[in-house]
Amino acid sequence: MLKHKTIEGEELEQGVSPRRWYTLAVILLPILLISLNTYMIQVALPFIQSNLNASFSDAQLIVTCFSLSLAITLIVSGKLGDIYGRKRLLRIGVSGFTLMAMLGGMTTSPTLLIVIRIFQGLAAALIQPQVLSMMQVNFLPREKGLVFGIYGALLGFGFAFGLTLGGILVHWNVFDLGWRSVFLINVPFGIVVLLCLPFLSESRRDRAQKNDWFGTVLIMGGLFLLVYPLSEGQKQGWPNWIWGCMVLAILLLFTFIAVELRKQNRGDAPLVDLTIFKQRLFGAGILSVVFIYLSMFSFFFILTYYLQFGLHFDVQETSRAFLPLGCGFFLTSLISSRVVDRWGMVVLKIGALVTAGCCFLFILLLHIDAIHLLNLTYIALLLVYGLGLGLVTTPLTRVVLGTLPAKDAGTGSGLFNTVMYLANSLGVALISILFSVTLRQSLNNAVLSDYVRAFSASLTACGGMALVTFVCLILMRSPKNL
Repeated sequence: MLKHKTIEGEELEQGVSPRRWYTLAVILLPILLISLNTYMIQVALPFIQSNLNASFSDAQLIVTCFSLSLAITLIVSGKLGDIYGRKRLLRIGVSGFTLMAMLGGMTTSPTLLIVIRIFQGLAAALIQPQVLSMMQVNFLPREKGLVFGIYGALLGFGFAFGLTLGGILVHWNVFDLGWRSVFLINVPFGIVVLLCLPFLSESRRDRAQKNDWFGTVLIMGGLFLLVYPLSEGQKQGWPNWIWGCMVLAILLLFTFIAVELRKQNRGDAPLVDLTIFKQRLFGAGILSVVFIYLSMFSFFFILTYYLQFGLHFDVQETSRAFLPLGCGFFLTSLISSRVVDRWGMVVLKIGALVTAGCCFLFILLLHIDAIHLLNLTYIALLLVYGLGLGLVTTPLTRVVLGTLPAKDAGTGSGLFNTVMYLANSLGVALISILFSVTLRQSLNNAVLSDYVRAFSASLTACGGMALVTFVCLILMRSPKNL
């Protein structure tokens, strides 16, 4: 009885809700939807391109515009939730994501689909910080390890089965919807979440604060003008306006840094507290995030195009190729927390090396057999690649943020997620340029040897970025929470 009263008193002191586990189930569903949506579209992308008569550049933008709009909005959306209420922002985000999913499943224009993906990314950015904040404030310290473990496993599940589910949906072609089903399947789940939201309690920060709107405009404009020209440059032949946009992007980003530092020195509230980068270990950690996610998203993108354009795999065969990769990732995502607790940073370093090694071994196997990517050798290789990827990416959030004092946890978390999704956009844009240049032909005119050459060059870049991740991890010592 005394123990019960002690726990009850602790819960009262912490201000946690007795319905917090119900809240967790509700708020994690849209996170699963975002994760599944991201990877389902990845495998359906060549079919979208073919059905809408879109260019290779348009296909890149369908992926990159979502991640870019998500990345740049994440910077401000967490603070908006603190000011206006997390439940309110979550409702707006889920409503927008569901509406855009419905419109995406109905569109017949690649340009319109790109615009829809931009707004869908904005909606997704309103969701994620509110979920993380509600997880942080709704649970006791002793429960947060389990809560964030569930969150990480859910992301792993979305990755592992999103690629496969996307292939199944397109292959089944229910109601003759084809690729549109990967959008429309989100609609009923989004409606369920909206129906459950009224039962959640509102939460916001007690202390009033203002948002740095000028800094928001500078950072959003700078990042957009940096990534968009990289996606369009190859298609447009690198005209002067492309270079002008990138120069303007650099100017805006430097202006953002100057403005934020000035606000910091005056004691105002900046959008991003840049003094966080004075902590060298955090800087090395963020660099490791940049390079491993550049490598990962680049690999997914080029593997899809090699399978479906180079080898003419249908969507079901493509899903089968991704299945061992996803299963490997999911397995190590489940156990990575315990393994890192026991062995520390060496686990992440091994994961980075395994990921890099698999990329280089893939090149060797391509020159032996470039066609049979569903045989046992390739299945084993993709399984090991997924295992390595789960070891390095899943615990990376905890490791990088573990280098920071508690007062910087919010800023660090926001930067981590922004950098992760920005790496998605940049990875696809940059690897597409390399793939196109080394292909030397259009997608339809290229022969298998062209695809092998382009895929091998792209794999070299992916493996190189994984090796850079390994170097960054060497520069980090184990944080105190490991």
